[in-house]
Amino acid sequence: MTRLRQVAIVTVVVSLAMGIFGCTSTSPGSANPSDSQVLLAEPSNDQAKVLTAFGEKLFTEVEADPEKVNAVISPMSLFFALGLAGEGAAGATQEAFQQAIGLDKEQTRRIAAYLVKEISNLGQGTTVNIANSTWLDESLKLDPDYTPLVKAYYAAEVFNQDLQASGAVDQINGWVNGKTNGLIPTILDDLSPDEVASMVAVLVDAIYLKAEWAAKFDPEMTSVGRFSLSGGSPVEAEFLAAKAMEQRYFDVGDSHGVLLPYKDGRLAFLAVTAKEGTDLPKLAGDSINSWITAAAPTPNVKVVMPKFKTTFKKDLKNDLIALGLGNAFDPDAADFSELGTSSTGENLAITNVLHKVDIAVGEEGTEAAAATAVIMAPTSAQVEETPVVFDHPYRYAVVDTQTGIPLFLGAINDPSLAPFPS
Repeated sequence: MTRLRQVAIVTVVVSLAMGIFGCTSTSPGSANPSDSQVLLAEPSNDQAKVLTAFGEKLFTEVEADPEKVNAVISPMSLFFALGLAGEGAAGATQEAFQQAIGLDKEQTRRIAAYLVKEISNLGQGTTVNIANSTWLDESLKLDPDYTPLVKAYYAAEVFNQDLQASGAVDQINGWVNGKTNGLIPTILDDLSPDEVASMVAVLVDAIYLKAEWAAKFDPEMTSVGRFSLSGGSPVEAEFLAAKAMEQRYFDVGDSHGVLLPYKDGRLAFLAVTAKEGTDLPKLAGDSINSWITAAAPTPNVKVVMPKFKTTFKKDLKNDLIALGLGNAFDPDAADFSELGTSSTGENLAITNVLHKVDIAVGEEGTEAAAATAVIMAPTSAQVEETPVVFDHPYRYAVVDTQTGIPLFLGAINDPSLAPFPS
């Protein structure tokens, strides 16, 4: 029986670069096309809406899982991971990527190059570091164009080594751990021994976020209060609170919320909840953009919301199939010939998409990380105040207010399950 040969593509929300041991690497941008030849493209308004809609639709699929109480994903991390995979797709498989994400290959790579450059250089109290890498087994027959393209457009580091060697998985997990500043210690821990033994490539995108609020919450105002679950039963939660001040507030139909800026002036934390007696608003594909647009400077807004830290992991295979990416998972149909083939010439197909997120929101700001692994195998009062109190289920996002694209998208349905570490 032919042994399964697999490719894992990992995207991770990251920190500072960590030394890689026991393998040879080439630095990003050293192959043609050169950095000077890479065409960056800020997403148009329509393209940004398409990317945001991708995140909203995927989150709607994820949130439908009743076991995922405080679901959270990183649409931007998944965009990079699927971009690295889609770079190797051809024919009907590439069409499936375009259907799922909403962009063709050229649009995807140019927007990826723009985001790597622009989002990584915000400064002013915000750190967003994006790093990409490909871990390629010596037996993999690569398309000669694949590596130069991912190096140029994704700033990817390329590592060549024997992925079946003892310690290879530990090296990749160690890279993930370092890139996420320790927030996500491992990404390949859910693979079976057979899957690990048959890896031929691991493609990694990593993003790490740490952002300070433009106006920090006063720790003296943090207190324990009651949070009402969707069924009405109460749980205790630790709440952040701020004095009434001008905030970007929106009131749209049965929902309202705020857009809290970070110090850098570009990223912001969007929180939205239902008005009393109504249901939590559904994500309609353009909800985030409409809320950002509706958020207007409003005086005397008093914000009260849970302080939380939550972790999340899920195999997103079925969720992505529901979004139209089924062809890429079909061993009889998938075509990743523009990435390469196994040593025996077999094509590859995706078998799993593993996603992990860790996010904490407190008085100082937000710190978050995410990791995604795409596994592939061959075809075989006196002054009137506006209170915004998030004491019942709500959705949130860390968004780029310039494009509207969410870096993170989540929900808090039970903050008692997401306590902030003391």
